[in-house]
Amino acid sequence: MLQVSIHAGPPRSVSRFNRTDWLDIGYSRLGPMADYKVVLFRRGLGAEAPVTLTDYPRWSASLWDLTARALACALSPAGSAVDHVPAIEPATAKQPCAFAECLTAVIRHVPEDGAGGRLLGQAVVRQTVDRGTVYRANFDEDVGPARQSEPFDFSPAWLSPAELVLRGLLAGLSGSVVSLAPRPALKVPPFFTVNDQRVVRVGDLHEPARTGFLRWLRRRGQSLPSGTVSEDGFAAEADFAHFLAYAI
Repeated sequence: MLQVSIHAGPPRSVSRFNRTDWLDIGYSRLGPMADYKVVLFRRGLGAEAPVTLTDYPRWSASLWDLTARALACALSPAGSAVDHVPAIEPATAKQPCAFAECLTAVIRHVPEDGAGGRLLGQAVVRQTVDRGTVYRANFDEDVGPARQSEPFDFSPAWLSPAELVLRGLLAGLSGSVVSLAPRPALKVPPFFTVNDQRVVRVGDLHEPARTGFLRWLRRRGQSLPSGTVSEDGFAAEADFAHFLAYAI
């Protein structure tokens, strides 16, 4: 399971004591195109109703894209389209806009037994000026480039930390705080026949699949054929297909 926790303050202050919201993203159907069960928890409000993000391509895009879509699903009214971004309730003259100085979101992989876990990514959304409603988001992840959004305005009547993080991710991924980037496609590399065996050239894999596949092979005690450079070597088509469908 992936867990995205949202904290008030900068990364150095992240702890369970300043966690405002958290998002659980687990599998309801595992495969190259997976379905995810998503539950958003908000401090003081409890858990939102579970929602499902369907037919999302595994190992084909940034974890922050998956997080943004999961947040959009969880925050949208019941019955909304899968790739729907909830509308902003704007501030009014009678109700000044709410703001936050800084929020930090952290993605962790949590094993089934709930013990340990790996840090996979971190996002920071900060005001660009004191007490303003213009923000900039910076986010990175274990496999993939660091990103920075352009400054964006978010002036709601009331502030939901989860929604502000969503807007920061949208600003960095799509350039707009009101729409998601186009849904990623499943990235399957070309296959070849070498010595009567169907293989994939590891160098043809896109990230995050390339690094994920190499790590998965090492955990299984496998390696690419001797005498090859790891990223230019070949691996069995069956191994990659198994990785794409089942590796977590």
